Amino acid sequence: MKKYTHVLFDIDNTILNFDATEEVALSIILEKYGPTLDQERLHRTYQKINRSLWRAYEKNEMTKEQLLHTRFFETFYIYDIRVDGEALANEYQQLLAKGKDPVIGAQKVLDTLKNIPKYIVTNGVQHTQRSRLQNVGWTSYFEAIYISEEIGYHKPQIEFFDTVFERSPEIVKETTLIIGDSLTSDIQGGITAGIDTCWINFHHEENTTAIQPTYTMETLEEVLQLFA
Repeated sequence: MKKYTHVLFDIDNTILNFDATEEVALSIILEKYGPTLDQERLHRTYQKINRSLWRAYEKNEMTKEQLLHTRFFETFYIYDIRVDGEALANEYQQLLAKGKDPVIGAQKVLDTLKNIPKYIVTNGVQHTQRSRLQNVGWTSYFEAIYISEEIGYHKPQIEFFDTVFERSPEIVKETTLIIGDSLTSDIQGGITAGIDTCWINFHHEENTTAIQPTYTMETLEEVLQLFA
C-alpha cells in the first residue's frame, strides 16, 4: 500500500457535519420568511434548487455570488414571495458560521494523523468555513487552509489545485491523498490534479458517474486503514 505523506481534507460533510448545521440555519430562514408555508415542502424546494445551482457553479456556468444570491430568491419566488436574495444570503451565512458539528470519527482521524501534514481544500465561503473550524478548535491541525473564495478558483478546477501546490510547495503530489464527500468536486478535482482520491460515501450512494475514486469509504474512520 502506498505511504501517503500529505492529506487534503474537504470540510463539508467530510470532517464537519454540514447537514446538521444547515438544518438549523435553514429552518430559521424558512420559518422567518415563509411561516405560513408547508415547511417540509419548502425545504425540499430549496434543496432541489441549491443542488442545481451548485452543479452549475462546479461547471463554471455561474459565479459563487450568483449562486448565493439566487437560491433563496428562486425558492421563495415559486411561492409568490419576494425576498432580497443577497441580504438573505448574508443572513444565512451568519447562521452557518455558528456551526460546530463534527462528523463522527473526525476528531479521532485528525488526532491519529497528527504527524502527517494536513490541508483544508474547500469551496465554502471564507468567513463561514474559518469560523466553523475555529468553533471546534481545529484550525491548528492544518498546515494551511485553502478556500475558493479567497484564492479565486474552486474545486474541481485545476487552477484551484495548482494554487494549493504553488503556495504549499512541500506537498508531494505522488504521495498526496484528497479526502472528500463530493464526486464532482473533491474526487474529480483530485483526479484532474493527478493525486489519489478517497470518496467518503456516508449515504451509501451508488456511483452512477464516470468518476472513479482511488478508494471509497462509508465512514471517515475507515480512512485510517490507509495509514496503518
